[in-house]
Amino acid sequence: MKPVLIVVDMVNEFVHGRLSTDQSKSLIEPSIYVVNYFRKIGGKIIYLKDSHNPLDFELNVWGNHSMENDPSSDIIDELKPKPDDIVIYKHTYSGFYGTILDNYLRALKADSLFFIGLDADICVRHTVADAFFRGYNTFVIKEAVASYIDKDWENYFRKVYGTRVISINELEEILKSYNIMEKLPQQ
Repeated sequence: MKPVLIVVDMVNEFVHGRLSTDQSKSLIEPSIYVVNYFRKIGGKIIYLKDSHNPLDFELNVWGNHSMENDPSSDIIDELKPKPDDIVIYKHTYSGFYGTILDNYLRALKADSLFFIGLDADICVRHTVADAFFRGYNTFVIKEAVASYIDKDWENYFRKVYGTRVISINELEEILKSYNIMEKLPQQ
């Protein structure tokens, strides 16, 4: 069993584009740190990429955004996936709905999912909910998520999904329990 990092919707539209906020821009540095840390320890990284077509029903709520084949739906340059990373296109809030995310996670024998990205109260929330319903342990790294509407998202995640909302400083200690740290060269 092993942990997997899920990077949710760190795409141009939400970080540098029309739907960006100061809070979403503040996620860049902590997200880079978390992604690099997972790479350093040999952890698997899955990117969820908001990518809509003109028939997606979500557009009725938010209007056209992060449209497929448009640079707005590209993952930001600062977090570009590497060849060993997995990128999954999604058309709704949840990274599980209508995608092969669960298949990948089962093939990886993942048991715990660590989430960063946008937004804690929309796409991260719905993906965490679906992970919970599938029996995964869920962790959200609070410095690497932003909320758009619900500023009390942390309490909701803890009470409704049993999610551990952790700080970047807690990440190494938690990952040690998976013996993943043994892959690091001794210094």
